[in-house]
Amino acid sequence: MLHLLKIEWLKLKNYKAFWIFLGLYIIGLFSINYILYQFQNEIKKSGAPFELLPYNYPRVYQTIAWISSWLLYFPGMLIILVISNEYSFKTHRQNIIDGLTRRQFILSKILVALSLALITTIFTLVIAVLYGSYFSGSFSFEGIEYILYCFLQSLCYLFFAMILAVLLRRSGLALAIFFLYGLIFEQLIGGLMDNKVLESHSFWYYMPLEASDVLIPITFGQKVIYKDAPADSVLLAVVLVYIAIYCFFSFRKFERDDL
Repeated sequence: MLHLLKIEWLKLKNYKAFWIFLGLYIIGLFSINYILYQFQNEIKKSGAPFELLPYNYPRVYQTIAWISSWLLYFPGMLIILVISNEYSFKTHRQNIIDGLTRRQFILSKILVALSLALITTIFTLVIAVLYGSYFSGSFSFEGIEYILYCFLQSLCYLFFAMILAVLLRRSGLALAIFFLYGLIFEQLIGGLMDNKVLESHSFWYYMPLEASDVLIPITFGQKVIYKDAPADSVLLAVVLVYIAIYCFFSFRKFERDDL
């Protein structure tokens, strides 16, 4: 596996889009949290009896992870560009000619997605610890499970982006569907299924991206927005199933496709 990562690193180290999107994620995570912290301070000064986005332990992990979830489109876009470029420049064929199997090729992309998910999670953890320790004056592990949820959510988004790139091959179409589905279509489909077809309020929670989103609600969300949500253990199982499905069909699609 290490040699596959080394091959991918050789492709990415001079790829400007890689550093731009990764930089946007990191800068965005720092700056958005700073802005929201200032906003929270203004709320406190007004005498409001609640904290909208707490930056002290134990809820700082949840706050930072929730904000991080809105920025996952940047690494998702990067995965789509990395894979679609292989098709555009026919380098996927060259990799097979040079000795990689089709399974190894897809495995290398999975390893890139895993690495990106790990990088984004580490930055989320670092920022959460910095904010939490500064504003609490101490350190605590309480609430750190949201960092694990952040990692799984990152995997869910990145592997969803990967399957789109493998299926569609074109970056423009894959990027459009990635954004539109994540921001609009999933809520629309889930709402229609719940209200018009099933007449329930639970189907939405099991949608591909929403399942991971519900694991990290805004700090007041569990009591207000997601009060009917399934238990975390159920959502974790659903997220892991989706991740396995994305990987399985990526393998199947590339192994059976005409190069």
